[in-house]
Amino acid sequence: FQAEDGIRDQPRSRGLGDVYKRQLSSTLASLVPVQISVIGATGTGKTTLDRQLTTRGEVRMFSDAERTHHRKNWLGNFVPPEATKKRVKSEGLARTVVSRDLGGHDEYRTLWLADMINRDSKNVFVVIDHRHILDRNNVDNQAALSFFVEALKKKRRPRGLTFRGWLRWKSWYPRRVIVIANKADEWMSDEDHETWKKGFIARHGIFDVFRQDLFRLQEMDIPVYMDAMSARYSWNVQDALYKGLTI
Repeated sequence: FQAEDGIRDQPRSRGLGDVYKRQLSSTLASLVPVQISVIGATGTGKTTLDRQLTTRGEVRMFSDAERTHHRKNWLGNFVPPEATKKRVKSEGLARTVVSRDLGGHDEYRTLWLADMINRDSKNVFVVIDHRHILDRNNVDNQAALSFFVEALKKKRRPRGLTFRGWLRWKSWYPRRVIVIANKADEWMSDEDHETWKKGFIARHGIFDVFRQDLFRLQEMDIPVYMDAMSARYSWNVQDALYKGLTI
């Protein structure tokens, strides 16, 4: 319809201006780096995820000898690698994230905490796989998450804090925790995929053994989000990370 007296043109201009403002806001937000922490037991695919975010495409499998390890400094603290920037895109939107590829062996768990506190990283991605389904006696995934939740609950101070980290550790809490069930190419059935498409992947049995700890996080007013991905084949990697940052 054409405007008869010009009045209708004014709201249209305002609406267009709002669109431009939203686009500008989204563009600026995409340029501001967001600190994220990626933790989990060794072998869950954290290095594969880091490689996928750096260079898109199928990622080769890593041997046990190639798993991430860290040297110690003169104080006896493990030294993390340099943090790197990556772009995460989903449905035309983008964010710049900053992360480190940290080892998943038991001795590195305190490094997880020190790193996220030192960088003030309040977006924590916990990567799991399906080993606890294949072997009920395997509790690697559960132990990794429980360590993190217990450390938050009891406010444990990790070794390796910087001066700024030491100042903030008592009041530091994550803004959100995202549990990612990786290696979906190995455990996700067609029925599971339909469940994921409907937005109900959190109901999947792969998350059952973690629910008690996830409820504990919610009791600390920390929102929890669950999703699935295949870091090796780049399935749902970008979307899972981006959506996790928006809960």
